[in-house]
Amino acid sequence: MVGVYLEFRVIPVLLWSFSAVALGTGLAGRSGDVRLVWFAAAVGIGWLLQGVLAHSVNEVTDWRSGTDRDPAPRVLSGGSKVVRAGLLSERELVWAGAVAGAAAVGLGLWVAEARGWWLLGFGAVGVVGAVAYTLPPVALAYSPFAGEAVAFVCVLACTLGGFAVQRGSLDGSVLLVGATHAAYCVSMLMLHHYLDRGPDARAHPPKVTTVVRLGAGARSYATAWAAAALGLACACVLVVGVRLVPLAVASLVAVLLQLRVLPDDPASVTRAEAWVIGLGIAGALTSAALLAWQLAWVLLVPVLLVPLELLVGRDWLAPALARSSGAPPGRSPLP
Repeated sequence: MVGVYLEFRVIPVLLWSFSAVALGTGLAGRSGDVRLVWFAAAVGIGWLLQGVLAHSVNEVTDWRSGTDRDPAPRVLSGGSKVVRAGLLSERELVWAGAVAGAAAVGLGLWVAEARGWWLLGFGAVGVVGAVAYTLPPVALAYSPFAGEAVAFVCVLACTLGGFAVQRGSLDGSVLLVGATHAAYCVSMLMLHHYLDRGPDARAHPPKVTTVVRLGAGARSYATAWAAAALGLACACVLVVGVRLVPLAVASLVAVLLQLRVLPDDPASVTRAEAWVIGLGIAGALTSAALLAWQLAWVLLVPVLLVPLELLVGRDWLAPALARSSGAPPGRSPLP
């Protein structure tokens, strides 16, 4: 069970699908009540698809290709490390992904039957994205620029789905806000790939991410994504309202961090990525709570789950990794 929990990877899920669904729900709740049952259903589908299905497929593929086996120093990247630690086998990861995918489809069918069959489109985007991102023969994450494209679309779909399941429709505001958060998440993904550049290039087949392809030019590309998020966030403030200022603040700091980070320095990259993740979660959830007071409680979710994630990493993952490598237990692999 510890291995499954670690594979879920709470912290990135909080930034990506959870924050995206919260933003969409908050926008929908500006002019009416928030139906928490549909919010929970949307979060559940996002958790199953991103947290379990996508991460399981990614873990197996990257482990087999060798990029996650590489001994290069990495903290936040390099997979969940549950296979290396002996907490889950490849077979168990395959089963976890299959069960999560089936559960997401079942939950999606229930939501669609109650709220409209057209909503299945958002779930379909999530399923296809979760599988096509790393599973051969498509393996979009193994090709430059394609990985960012599918990541952007999947985060956008989470925001749109969170809005649509509440309202039964879409409008321009949720497209703008969803694109803002999606661009922010892609800027974080670029930080995530910096320390994977060597292992990815040495994988079989090589994982030619955009960072690998661009080399020294990757920092400009990553900064451009953060700058796009900042520009879109400013547009959100102008078009939607001042309650989205937290998105703009987080994006501004992300741009500054992208400009200052040293892509080949593990400590610099880890600090920058941790800040970008934390600020992204705080900015998105604060905006969601300001948009709809019924979502104020979501601010407690990272407060409770992030420390738990760090404790599990310290008390379970770090000792398991040490045992598997024959080294004395050290610090947690989480920041």
